[in-house]
Amino acid sequence: MTPAYDKELMLSAKENFAVMMDYAVCWCGMDLRGFYSRFLESGVDKAMECGHPKYLVGMSGIELARMVVEDTGGHLPLDENYAFPWEDSSVYWTGWAICQYQWYKAAGFASIDRNGLPIEQVYSLFHPFHEADITKVFAVFDTYYRPRALPFKELRKNAGLTQAELSQRSDVSLRMIRAYEQGSQDISRAEAATLLRLSRALHCPIDRLLGK
Repeated sequence: MTPAYDKELMLSAKENFAVMMDYAVCWCGMDLRGFYSRFLESGVDKAMECGHPKYLVGMSGIELARMVVEDTGGHLPLDENYAFPWEDSSVYWTGWAICQYQWYKAAGFASIDRNGLPIEQVYSLFHPFHEADITKVFAVFDTYYRPRALPFKELRKNAGLTQAELSQRSDVSLRMIRAYEQGSQDISRAEAATLLRLSRALHCPIDRLLGK
């Protein structure tokens, strides 16, 4: 599992992500699931997964929260009086932890959410793990997150790419992309360099390309 961007960026990104979650849910009163579902629909999740610097560090957490809501047909007010939640940082911690876990697993936010570790489950683990070492937190997360093997076509769709876009990003011919999806070519027989380019374009480990 190779993260899509450097650890230095992740350290800043997780703080912005935490503020995004806390601002929308605690400061503006949105439902945790409601906001996170908007996040997964907005495209912001995909941009962060692939390491787009604008979304990782180029915007504040408040700006991210407003973009998520507005890109999904809603409106979130701008309140510059927002302050860090000193008394109850449970939602802040939830965002901080899930952002870092997504980077660590090199998995999609949506995949994590639907394969055993929904955002509500992360939130429920604030007590007693919010003061635990992050490696212990990840070990607990791993007991919940159980990604299922996805066929090549579904991996592409989860990445939000058309066949032509995947071909362009991976430098693998459109003919071969179609052949892998239709099963007329066995992707397990592809060259290592081809698998590496596809895994990077799809933001998933090579093992998942091979159905493991």
